Parts: sequence; C-alpha cells; structure tokens
Amino acid sequence: MKELDTMTVTKVGQGTLPKWWREASGLSLGGVVEVRPMRDGHNSIILTPKPAKRRGLSGKDLLKQFSRCPHPMPAPERHELPFK
Repeated sequence: MKELDTMTVTKVGQGTLPKWWREASGLSLGGVVEVRPMRDGHNSIILTPKPAKRRGLSGKDLLKQFSRCPHPMPAPERHELPFK
C-alpha cells in the first residue's frame, strides 16, 4: 500500500479512486462508499466501503417455498449454545 496517492476530480465531481484501494476494499466492480468529513481544517474526507445489501428470501417468502414441499419438514431440534 502506498503512503500517498493522488486522485483527479472532474468539474462535475467524478473521479477514479486508486486501483489498489478499490481492490483492497472490494470495490473493483464498483459499489457504494460512505463519505464523512474529518473536520481537520484541510477539507479531508474519510471513505468507507458499504457492504452490499443482503440478498435472499425473506421469512414469509421462505415459508411459502417450504409450504410447497410434498412432505412436511420436521422442526429442527433446539440445543443450548455452550456460552449460555
């Protein structure tokens, strides 16, 4: 990782972040980052990659999928976790 890198911002506010940072933060295919001001007197900002939204079925949709099964699904056995 470099100690210092530069970035050019166009007049419409677009810019390209350094490739090493995009790869290290999982944004090589693009994504969303949070931007926070540091309030250090130099107009510095902190960029934090936001994790992608979770994908999958919601509980109601999953229940609908299971209700279509030809055989009833037995409820899983519960067990106490070791730290309780």
